[in-house]
Amino acid sequence: MQDFRTPTTGAPCAHTSTTTELMPQESRHYAKLNCADCGAFLKFLPRPENVERRKLNGFRLAKLQMCPGLNAWEREFIQSVANHGNKLTPKQQAVFDRLCLTHLDGRRAA
Repeated sequence: MQDFRTPTTGAPCAHTSTTTELMPQESRHYAKLNCADCGAFLKFLPRPENVERRKLNGFRLAKLQMCPGLNAWEREFIQSVANHGNKLTPKQQAVFDRLCLTHLDGRRAA
């Protein structure tokens, strides 16, 4: 699991203290992480609901990988998602949700 307080954009400064600044509601970004000592921008932080969805996707992905009822295309899709992390596009998320409904929840997706 990625620690969202660790800068991923390199080391713009040598300090270890950070501050989180919430962005305005209409902003595309939720918050940004800045150095508490020099004020350097470190990275944008994900919205809490996105973090939760990605955690749930990771759990469901592991369960789908063990599911014996997947056809070849479904298995390849799940493997591709697993290889590229669980940050899905909206279309991928819709397919993933349908597979979860069908194979994990025992329902047929509409």
